[in-house]
Amino acid sequence: MNMAAERTDYAGLYQEYFRLMMDAYEGNIYISDLDSYELLYLNNTSCDTLGSPPEKLLGHKCYEVIQGRSTPCPFCTNDKLREDEYYEWEFDNPVLERKFLIKNRLINWEGHRARLELSHDMYTSEFKLEKKNREQDALLRSVPGGFARLDARDCSTVLWYGANFLDMIGYTAEQFENELHSQCTYLHQEDLQRIIPMLQELMVTGGNMVTEAKITTRSGQTKILTITLSYARGEESWDGIPSFYTIGIDITKQREEQERQRKILEEAYKTAQIASEAKTNFLSSMSHDIRTPMNAIMGMTAIAEANIDSQEKIRDCLNKINTSTHHLLNLINEVLDMSRIESGKIDLISEEVSLPEMFEDIANMFQPLVAERNQKLQLFSGHLRHWKVRTDGGRLQQVLMNLLTNAVKYTPEGGTISLRVQELPDNSGNKGQYGFIIEDNGIGIDGEFLPHIFEPFTRAEDTRINKIQGTGLGLAITQNIVRMMNGTIEVKSELGKGSEFIVAIPLERCDEIVIPEAEPDNLGASDANDNDSQGTSEALDEKTQDFLTSKRILLVEDNELNREIASELLQMHGFSIDKAENGQRAVEKFVTSAPGTYDCILMDIQMPVMDGYQATRTIRSLDREDAHTIPILALTANAFATDLARAHSAGMNDHIAKPIDINRLLESLQRWMKK
Repeated sequence: MNMAAERTDYAGLYQEYFRLMMDAYEGNIYISDLDSYELLYLNNTSCDTLGSPPEKLLGHKCYEVIQGRSTPCPFCTNDKLREDEYYEWEFDNPVLERKFLIKNRLINWEGHRARLELSHDMYTSEFKLEKKNREQDALLRSVPGGFARLDARDCSTVLWYGANFLDMIGYTAEQFENELHSQCTYLHQEDLQRIIPMLQELMVTGGNMVTEAKITTRSGQTKILTITLSYARGEESWDGIPSFYTIGIDITKQREEQERQRKILEEAYKTAQIASEAKTNFLSSMSHDIRTPMNAIMGMTAIAEANIDSQEKIRDCLNKINTSTHHLLNLINEVLDMSRIESGKIDLISEEVSLPEMFEDIANMFQPLVAERNQKLQLFSGHLRHWKVRTDGGRLQQVLMNLLTNAVKYTPEGGTISLRVQELPDNSGNKGQYGFIIEDNGIGIDGEFLPHIFEPFTRAEDTRINKIQGTGLGLAITQNIVRMMNGTIEVKSELGKGSEFIVAIPLERCDEIVIPEAEPDNLGASDANDNDSQGTSEALDEKTQDFLTSKRILLVEDNELNREIASELLQMHGFSIDKAENGQRAVEKFVTSAPGTYDCILMDIQMPVMDGYQATRTIRSLDREDAHTIPILALTANAFATDLARAHSAGMNDHIAKPIDINRLLESLQRWMKK
């Protein structure tokens, strides 16, 4: 438990005893809201004085029920009211036909800025005064703690004690006087040194304070107390000695339980964190290690098919395929021997969903809103090979609607919002990795606020959005839904330039590969020939071939066999290839090349010296125009949904998974190099 919660703990305990003492107080006690004058509390004596039960008085104006007035009393609202001292005055109440001695003070009562009023009938008999003293003594004895009067002259001598003081410190009266000499040396020395300056400050400022301290009992046990101290000057004391009146309550068991719970939570968190990191590292490692030999097998097969008349080339390919097959078999056996990974259940509805139909529904719902704001809404399904998936359609649509709603709200009139879906090839099963990218050219998000954007109830402090309605919950809900679907969500934004949200989710595919003739309608699409908005029947046609053969590609791949496969496949289709064995070498080649030398960079991710993410960020940060415009495509065995988001965050334009699907690669190259 943090310090704020601990303060709330003993503050609540203190207020509970404070209320108990007030209920037993012989005089009248009223607590009323300082702004509304509504009564928040009356003790039993006040109810007797007014002749009504509390339920008929609470919530009414204090000046109405106590004084019979129609307006606030000027004595209760003047500038003499203080938080650190009482304001005393006399009042002849015409309604109650009695004269009262009244004390007023400002307090915080259960979150209200309130006025505490204590009053006594000045004609009360001595008998009632004595009865009051006895009741107060009985009340003090009922509190599960100890009372003590500490001499303010040395801040050490205990002049008086009562209630359970001796039981609390573990001494008899004789032992306390003879062994401790009535000194507060039972306090731990470090706590005593900390408290003494606080006491000295109280002697100057007055008032009271609450703190915690450790004590050592006679038997050697350590206890934790919450201690309340109130200072009384010598002229206010019956014997003229300035004193601190203290209440000590033993909270040792509470603090021990809190510490136990804290350790349990800390250990549970560490265990969960270790398990999560182990799972992530395991899956990432297995994905990369399995796909690497698969890439070699598929790539060498394609090369062999292209060189069917060359026995020497086919023999070389078969040897490399055989080596990779044995390596893959060993990896599979190792995976089967691994301990199972914990998985949690998610409360989602599984149903068949048509992504184009969902896009059409979204377009229809947003059409009136964007038309009203004279905006363009573009919906693209580039590289969507399977249109039907199995997922919770309502939840997925909710994610996209939330993000699009924000984009529309925070994009000025005439702006552009786009939603693009991409499917990453995945040969490991019937699930595919789908990326949903929502972009706008709106006002953008301040970099300092980005780490808090998914926190509930938070909104950026920006005068441009003060009038835009919102609870600050939309993105927090969106993030939770995405996590339930085993996906990720990331954001990139720049003030004045717009925002990009990348949602990556694994989805089960329901249909065969489909190459669409056309995509769902675009709302306000400015370019009818945009490659994202057009299907293509084939990648290897003549126009595409002529366009691609003039292009030079920088291929960055640390694995020699994979470099050979990718290089030969691309050269077979007319590309000019330059190679780099790691990210640092790729950066060096790009820096030393003339602008425009390379038309595209194919970047592996896991490499020695410098990985693909770091290399991409370095290239994008260079002070030359083509560093910001050259297409950089991730060509990697890292093919999980999170890898798509990481690639976009690093500045990559697209993500192509290994093993290489040459048609998919050619489609992506054509798309990005034509931009």
